Amino acid sequence: MNNNLQFNIRLLLDEEVREIQYNQEQRTLCATLKIERLLSRSRSIYNLPDIEFRKSYRMNKATLERIIEELTPFLKINRRSDGISVESKVSSAVRFLAQGAYQRGVGKETNIGLSQPSVSRVLNEVIDCINLHLLHKFRTRFHIPGVIGVIDGSQIGIFPPSTNHNQYPEFVYVNRKGFHSINTQLIVDHTYRILNVNAKFPGSTHDSHIWKMSLVRNHLSNTYRRDHEWLLGDSGYPLEPWLLTPFNNPGDGSPESRFNVKFTSARSVVERAIGMLKGRWRCLCKQRMLHYKPTIASKIINACAVFHNICIDNFDAVGEDEEYDEPYNANDLIHFPAGNALHTEGNNNRSEIMDYINRVQ
Repeated sequence: MNNNLQFNIRLLLDEEVREIQYNQEQRTLCATLKIERLLSRSRSIYNLPDIEFRKSYRMNKATLERIIEELTPFLKINRRSDGISVESKVSSAVRFLAQGAYQRGVGKETNIGLSQPSVSRVLNEVIDCINLHLLHKFRTRFHIPGVIGVIDGSQIGIFPPSTNHNQYPEFVYVNRKGFHSINTQLIVDHTYRILNVNAKFPGSTHDSHIWKMSLVRNHLSNTYRRDHEWLLGDSGYPLEPWLLTPFNNPGDGSPESRFNVKFTSARSVVERAIGMLKGRWRCLCKQRMLHYKPTIASKIINACAVFHNICIDNFDAVGEDEEYDEPYNANDLIHFPAGNALHTEGNNNRSEIMDYINRVQ
């Protein structure tokens, strides 16, 4: 047999052997990983009884599984034998947000088993992942003609920040109720889904200023002439063509009064949504308080808003007994000067809707 032919046959055989060895190694690796996943799942949080699981994570197992699936493509997968799995990363972050507990307490739980430094790293990784990859998913419409959402602000308590910050020193985080917070602007639809969250401003900032600086306001001002759509807000906001507010001090039984009744009923969805948000994610409650720098606290608020929407999409409702009761405070009401062009056009829109409401009643 020709030497060159023998050499080529030997090369082909060697290549075939290497390919067989590689395939065997891959099958062995896959089998090993599958066994590891099964063993991990056998010791995991999914073995908790449903009632205990919901008490700890404030959601059902299917919703947590969906959150894990959403985040898996973006989280680092550690292949070391002592590495932290994606499931452990997400579940420890959700557990912390749901309970507002200290990181050390979360890590010591039997089904999580992470040190406090590990919980801290994992929380930062998951929160950053959500803010980078999932926050853009705020997309939906209000199913009422013309109205695309309801807007309100909510104070999220934080630990007093450093006094030497150039832009936002410590005192500007003290809200009018006397505690340090981030004033968070939320826009929701009729299903209690959050359409937009803005958690960038300190507690002393008024709702109307946050709205004035909002990208949503800028967007609506550009699209209003074409789409003729608007938000609903309380009297803490200025009356504008794209933001309708109630009438101030209408007479009993008047058309304005009947408008306000309908308006209040529609606007109540944002109060309920805030109660659901804080009821599920207890880290946002004033009594728990976020012990983080304002920039990190803002990311945590954003993450809770994303998780809130995933729970709604998954039909994982918050029980009424779980909702956080945050009564509406009349001190939020302020008077804006009338007479400018935006106020006049907004008032015309409001009057047209008032006339419609009184015709159909």
